[in-house]
Amino acid sequence: MDLKLDATSRTPAVILDSAGAHLGISGESYPEDVTGFYAELTSALNAYFESGAKTLTTQIKLTYFNSSSARALMELLELLDEAAGAGIRITVNWFYDPDDDITREFAEDIAADVANAKVVICDLV
Repeated sequence: MDLKLDATSRTPAVILDSAGAHLGISGESYPEDVTGFYAELTSALNAYFESGAKTLTTQIKLTYFNSSSARALMELLELLDEAAGAGIRITVNWFYDPDDDITREFAEDIAADVANAKVVICDLV
């Protein structure tokens, strides 16, 4: 259930460390096959949650993502929120560049839609 994907020019680095109860996503996200890229992460997360996980801390540090990635990120946050609703303690730390109003507003919108997980919006600085 651990997952490690190295960053490319079009995809973010992704690390799911089950022993450390940590998920990190960083870099830029505009893969040619957004669904395929994020499906691997979704599968790994589902396996992690089914293993009896009690907690997960997620750090998202994306400097750029396109609209297709935005939809995938919303689906990812829905998955995390569902897990939190099932009793897993989920914290999402979403980092953004203070000069990037669009990313901050996107994170704020997602945080407003999340009912069970804790979402913290943080400056990258």
